[in-house]
Amino acid sequence: MLPREHRLTRKEITELKESKLKVIQGQFFGLIFQPHLEEGKFGLIISNKISPKAVERNRVKRWLFFAIEQKLLDQKGKFLFLAKKKSLTGTQEDFLKEMEEFKKRLV
Repeated sequence: MLPREHRLTRKEITELKESKLKVIQGQFFGLIFQPHLEEGKFGLIISNKISPKAVERNRVKRWLFFAIEQKLLDQKGKFLFLAKKKSLTGTQEDFLKEMEEFKKRLV
């Protein structure tokens, strides 16, 4: 789990969802990114439509946040990940590769 200072609040998540920012599409996630000078904050939306089982949704959350800690934690901005159905079949290695791809696209 990410430390509290690196997590988006509900208000920030709502603002990012309602903003007209472009969604960067990946294999397992969509990413809404807003540049920010001071900090890096991360959030994830994974709907019950993706999986009705909380166990599967929580596994995706854990693996995503692990990948963020490894690859994106040093980045500045607000990152909101939107899970896709395919994220249920992904592995930790797949998520790490996807974070590398997002990092390349942001630079």
